[in-house]
Amino acid sequence: MAQLSTGSVKVLYDEDKLNPLHNNPTVQIINIKAVNVQGGARHRVIVSDGVHFMQAMLAAQHSPLVEEGKLKRNSIVTLNDFVCNPLQNRKILIILNFDIVQTDVDSKIGTPTTLEGHLPSTNSSTSVSSSNQPSPVIRQESSPSLGNQSPSFGFNNSGANMQLEANLTPIKNLNPYQTRWHIKARVTQKSPIKKWHNARGDGQLFSVNFLDQTGEIKATAFNDQVDRLYNMLEEGKVYYVSKARVTMARKQFSTLNNEYELAFEHSTEIEACPDASSIPQMNYEFVKINCLERYEKGANIDVLGVVIEDQGVSEIVSKASGKPTKKRELVIADDTLQSVRLTLWDTQAEEFVSAGNPIVACKGVRVNDFGGRSLSLGGNGSLKINLDIPDVQSLRRWYTERGQNAHFTNYSSGGSMLTNSGGEISQQFSSNVKITLQQAKDDNLGSSDKPDYFSFRGTVVFIKAENPAYPACPDCRKKLVMEENGWRCEKCQKVHPSPDYRYILTVSVEDATSQLFVNGFDDFGNVLLKMSANEVMALKESNATAAQQVFHRALHQVFNFKVRAKQETFNDITRTKYNVVDCTPIDFVKDGNEIASAIEKLL
Repeated sequence: MAQLSTGSVKVLYDEDKLNPLHNNPTVQIINIKAVNVQGGARHRVIVSDGVHFMQAMLAAQHSPLVEEGKLKRNSIVTLNDFVCNPLQNRKILIILNFDIVQTDVDSKIGTPTTLEGHLPSTNSSTSVSSSNQPSPVIRQESSPSLGNQSPSFGFNNSGANMQLEANLTPIKNLNPYQTRWHIKARVTQKSPIKKWHNARGDGQLFSVNFLDQTGEIKATAFNDQVDRLYNMLEEGKVYYVSKARVTMARKQFSTLNNEYELAFEHSTEIEACPDASSIPQMNYEFVKINCLERYEKGANIDVLGVVIEDQGVSEIVSKASGKPTKKRELVIADDTLQSVRLTLWDTQAEEFVSAGNPIVACKGVRVNDFGGRSLSLGGNGSLKINLDIPDVQSLRRWYTERGQNAHFTNYSSGGSMLTNSGGEISQQFSSNVKITLQQAKDDNLGSSDKPDYFSFRGTVVFIKAENPAYPACPDCRKKLVMEENGWRCEKCQKVHPSPDYRYILTVSVEDATSQLFVNGFDDFGNVLLKMSANEVMALKESNATAAQQVFHRALHQVFNFKVRAKQETFNDITRTKYNVVDCTPIDFVKDGNEIASAIEKLL
């Protein structure tokens, strides 16, 4: 039978870190009890060294060991990582990591006695500032650096901050069972304020991601705390944070590798720290693009790549909200000679500039299985361009010397080769390769379970002028219903004096080989008719003949189309539906050179 570390429990209870028994003690689990806490069941245990015993709590990730019978009553374990926290005049040991030495032990070893009520003389009611603080001490920032801070920052330079510096809690050690803690962390990401309105009332929230040398954690503020804290917290700056509530992380809203998150409350204290040299700017764990197949759909990863293609901004209607959403599809590559499609959304999609083949560092990007593997950067992820870090510098050197003329294998094109010539953003990839309409039909594009995208050059020959737009809610874009006192939105439960009309067009386009009916929305209608939907609908009301002329003038124009093809079934009839993703007028110089290049290849 394994030998227990006799006397180690009292050492742990007294937090005597200089004692050798404090390092990796071997103890016995003499009792296990499941308790219900927010987020699911946890397990309270009692640890014994044969002489003394004390209360302890297993970290959440160890619950399966109990449920699967790998950790039982009287099992013997070696503690590798733990935190001792005060709790109502007693202490509880939070067991973060351990090794199971022996599972099946017949009985309790020795006759241990409790240490409840015994507090070491070195502790006081202000145990958070004791030299025996259970969390490891971060000493990278000493009191002299605080003493030298400039008074222009407006922070307290005396004992309080120096006391915090000496008793900081690493983010990785935060858990719901701690009552007193302080972290020093950098805000690496700050979300916009999000507001909602539903049957239960109105609300608002925003979130930030905090980073220190040990890990990251998300923090969220709701309602009144948004007004109090939003302008206080700035992305990139470092803060002392305390008295926030530690809860189980809601993984559907977070991309961080932490089972806990913070909730700001009225008592939460936040103080800016002017000396931020010891806190990293960002923590990345980059995954090479050729390794994406190792990750399941829905996994969140960090990726680094150089942008070799930008397909521009397009607008789609979100299935979840019914609102139009902007998206931009990029193709990024790295020195593994593999490329992948990366989708940006909303503000990031609109503001991104791809000139000069920027190198993007994406954190918390989601892995999708569309076309093999693709990436999507949602609101919980972050994107930084041309960071001044070694990984970016190395990739830039490689791309400048060899990568800009390299051939890349892409996931989304079924292993086809993508050529990147002369460092320019490639236009010879996926849906940007122009084909004929007959070729699209012959290849049965859109007939599989997933949509297909293709590009072609076509002429508009017919526009359905009846009902070219619908009355949309200015807030959510849902269709409005006309009532006596105005236009009502069933979703927002609001009445508007007038609608915001948005195009929904059916258009026939042709090329030299065939014809297609395509559907287009507001962006497409603005390009095609050169008038907003509001203007066209107002013209239809005031001068139907003039409105008809708007549609006639749009005929026989030639555009470069990018189309999404997908089969849909209605009334037991299955048809391929073609939606316009992007539509741009002909650039005669660029398109002429493209045609000339294609002719040269045939000669």
